[in-house]
Amino acid sequence: MRTLQERREAAAGPLVEVLAKRSSLLEQLAALDEPYGKAYADAEAAGWTQEELTKLGAEEPAKRPRGRSKRSRSSTRKANGQSSGATAEAPSSTGTIPAQEGATTASTTAGNTASS
Repeated sequence: MRTLQERREAAAGPLVEVLAKRSSLLEQLAALDEPYGKAYADAEAAGWTQEELTKLGAEEPAKRPRGRSKRSRSSTRKANGQSSGATAEAPSSTGTIPAQEGATTASTTAGNTASS
């Protein structure tokens, strides 16, 4: 019985070592999620499309910076504005938040690139 238990413990040793390394690497990867999401969003804001970023090897991040949801809403507003001329003027009347105006400009640029 002791021999069997010693063999089991010996077999588990390498597994425990690999699990410790794996855990450490997963923690390091998790620590990069936020800066990666910010860098990805910054690249999009600078005019890069998701398709272009994918070609570079950048996957869409699992976690986006908090400002991302505002950009999505701005894109939705812009898309709605294209279908109706009256809605297109709404963002200029709500221009009190500069980040939204910049995000609308970035989505317009991305939209023009996608339709080319």
